[in-house]
Amino acid sequence: MNEYVVTINNKKIPVSITESDTVIISGKEYHYELLHLSANTYILQLENNFYTISSERITNGNFSMLIEGNRFEAVIRSLLQEKAGQLLQKSDISKNKIEIKAPMPGMILKIKKKAGDSITKGETILILEAMKMENDLRAPKSGYIKDVFIKEGTPVEKGAKLFSIV
Repeated sequence: MNEYVVTINNKKIPVSITESDTVIISGKEYHYELLHLSANTYILQLENNFYTISSERITNGNFSMLIEGNRFEAVIRSLLQEKAGQLLQKSDISKNKIEIKAPMPGMILKIKKKAGDSITKGETILILEAMKMENDLRAPKSGYIKDVFIKEGTPVEKGAKLFSIV
């Protein structure tokens, strides 16, 4: 049995296709037959109803479908893909996020990295001037810059959020 989750208009519909000519949609079993007419056009017989369907793949798993003159955007994922997506949404990526705060009051002289840039442990992220001295603030771990909370030329207080690393 092949199991899928089809999302149409933000509504998720479980679909299972059995080895025979049976499909289970939202827990209800239907007899079906699918006739391939051309590259993107099909006739679907679902019980005693017939539907003309034209589909176009937009991206992997995303389709634009024309069913009996009505256009739908659909996302089709295997049950495994759907469960993996749900687990990723539930997992707290912020557990691995580190927020770097100003160790002292000062002025941001130079920001060397921007959001999205990859960094290695020990690499200088920004230069903070404090008591007429330039201090390199370095990455405590490798990863990438998630957020930058300050701008060059602005003063910061001790403990102010500067940037975050994931």
